[in-house]
Amino acid sequence: MKKKSLGLILTLFITLVCCAGCGGDLQTKDNNPDKKAEPGSGKAHAAVKKIIEPGQLISKSEAESFIQEKLKDGLYAEKPAVGMKKCFYGASSENPETFLQISIQQTLFMPQAALQSGQTPKAIFANTKKILSDGRIDLNGLGDEAFIGTIALHILKGDFYITIRLGNPNGKENRKELEAAGRKALENLDSLLI
Repeated sequence: MKKKSLGLILTLFITLVCCAGCGGDLQTKDNNPDKKAEPGSGKAHAAVKKIIEPGQLISKSEAESFIQEKLKDGLYAEKPAVGMKKCFYGASSENPETFLQISIQQTLFMPQAALQSGQTPKAIFANTKKILSDGRIDLNGLGDEAFIGTIALHILKGDFYITIRLGNPNGKENRKELEAAGRKALENLDSLLI
């Protein structure tokens, strides 16, 4: 019971982090998709082989095509405790409702302690899906599993949990754009894993 409660608390924390927008720890960073993360960055465990950056899944120009507006360079943040890397592309026009945020949680960026306690991207996705059951829209044809929950598209693909938000907080209203962004992120992920 204690382990289940800890898992639920961690899942709630992760959901809040995923949905929190830009947060206070985002930084402008080199958005070069060819740049590889330094092994062990973010205190991830030592078995790091190839960490995927969120800007590799959706570039600034790709984000602009979904938003139909010019965007600023990506602001990056990391939450190593849950294996998350996040990129926020805000509008050049300073319109707070125009943005694209993409996050990726990956086993290779998670601390060994989290993995040993059973926290994996797949487990976090499953718990988040359970928590967001009210009003959730399950989707077919995106990754292994996908759904729109409250304000974001959630995709599980292998060892990766991807979350995409577009400016409008209602995922039902921008479903077409979310799904297109999800397909592009998965296409780019597949090309990185070859």
